[in-house]
Amino acid sequence: MKNKGKLCSIALASAFLIFVILILISAAASEAQVTKIGTGYDPAVYGNRVVWTNGVVIHLYDLTNRTDTTFSSSGASSPDIYDNKLVWHDESSGTPRLAVYDIPTATKSYITKNVDQYSKPAIYGNRIVWSENDSVYLRDISTSTQTKIGNGSNPDIYDTKVVYYSYSEDPEVDITIRMYDINTTERITVNSYGDPNIPHIWGTNVIWSDVYNHQGYIAMYNTSTKKTLDVTHQLDTDPDGNEYGASTGTHIAIQNDKIVYNKCVDDYEGKPGVYVYNISTGQSTLVYEYPEEVYTTPEVYNNTLVWGMDKNYVDSTAGNDIYLCDLAA
Repeated sequence: MKNKGKLCSIALASAFLIFVILILISAAASEAQVTKIGTGYDPAVYGNRVVWTNGVVIHLYDLTNRTDTTFSSSGASSPDIYDNKLVWHDESSGTPRLAVYDIPTATKSYITKNVDQYSKPAIYGNRIVWSENDSVYLRDISTSTQTKIGNGSNPDIYDTKVVYYSYSEDPEVDITIRMYDINTTERITVNSYGDPNIPHIWGTNVIWSDVYNHQGYIAMYNTSTKKTLDVTHQLDTDPDGNEYGASTGTHIAIQNDKIVYNKCVDDYEGKPGVYVYNISTGQSTLVYEYPEEVYTTPEVYNNTLVWGMDKNYVDSTAGNDIYLCDLAA
């Protein structure tokens, strides 16, 4: 019986050791999927290209060839990319403007009208949107036509729809997420609850951060079903009476079936780090864990996830590296 007990103990110990090794291998495999591709801020991704800036240089990274092409643009920030076009906020001339760069021809042009120091461009196809002095503008670069389409800020665009934050456009409510239809010129209120900010749109889904409490949480509205749901947790109390939630709204993005976001607090909802939320399953997955109070800027296209550190919160310990993760690996 004693020998049998020893054998059982050895078997259990061996099983536990194998379990630990498997966990370590799994963790190592997960970490191996994350690659540093440069230094800077504000990464954006489309197709097989990633763009970011360090303030004086624009980086264009080819995921297929693993090559980094750079070109000078002092005062550059907030780049965005769609197909073969790049846009970013530029102050190299001393005056705020938006730069538009065509990748195949390596030619650059500028949008100078209705641009201020806070203008942050977003691009879809040949259309660019941005805000200036609480006004939202749309420019078609194929026709060089520019139009004011609403009163608000922080616009995003998908196909023929533009979403933006507004506190002055809807007379019925104070703070809203509005949506503008380019074809019909109709404007509707998507959400007027809480303190909604930084909206994004892809397909029929509109997301935003509700920053009424702490760093906010993510909500989503579907334009087909007309339903709103919480993607992450509002401020709440866990079973032990501890406060949790409202720690996921500092930077959010959406593409196809994925929402990516930064979580900055370790609480009942989960560890801090970079997350991917699957819209179909309603499940969030921690992709890369960070210590508390680290703020990242994740962006996603298909299975390519990129992020850097948020300039609004960055400190000397966080650094300014740009990371890439293949979600399909």
